[in-house]
Amino acid sequence: MSVSEKSTFAGRELTLTWIETGVVPQNLKISQVSGYCLDNNNQVLIIKNEHGWGLPGGHPEEGESVEQSLRREILEEADATVGSFKLFGYIEVNDPQNESIEGRDYVQLRFICRLAEISDFSAGFETSERAFVSIADLPNYVTWMAASATGRAQYESFLKVI
Repeated sequence: MSVSEKSTFAGRELTLTWIETGVVPQNLKISQVSGYCLDNNNQVLIIKNEHGWGLPGGHPEEGESVEQSLRREILEEADATVGSFKLFGYIEVNDPQNESIEGRDYVQLRFICRLAEISDFSAGFETSERAFVSIADLPNYVTWMAASATGRAQYESFLKVI
C-alpha cells in the first residue's frame, strides 16, 4: 500500500507518502525511527511531549544503526526495553524547503515492537507522561492517525501486521 498527501510543517510545504514494506530504503536518509510498541497485554505504548501524545522514537545519532536508534529512543523516552521488532513501513518525506541536516528527501521508519521490559517511568526532558492504550483507542490519543491520509494508512498497516 502507498498513500500520498500534501502537508505543512513549520511553515513548509511537504509531500508525505506512506509505504507499507519490510525493507529499509537504501537511497534516502533515515531521519526518524518510531515504534508501535506492544506489552504482554497487547496494549500500545504511547508517550506525551510538548506536541501531545505520540509514539516513542526519534532521530538516529551519528554512527548508530537503525536497531540501536530504535532501542535507545524507546528506552530514553519511555523507560522500556525493546525485545523483538520488525519494520512494517515508512513515511517518505519530500521537503524542498528544508535546510536542516536531514535534507530535502528523507524517511521516517515505523516498527512494530514487543517490549521485553518496562521499568518505572521517570519524566524526562522530552517526555512528560507514558501510557498504555488499547489498539482500538490508539487513534484517539495519537490524533494524526485519524486526521491525515498517511496517518490512517499507517495505522491500517499496523493493524494488518499485528
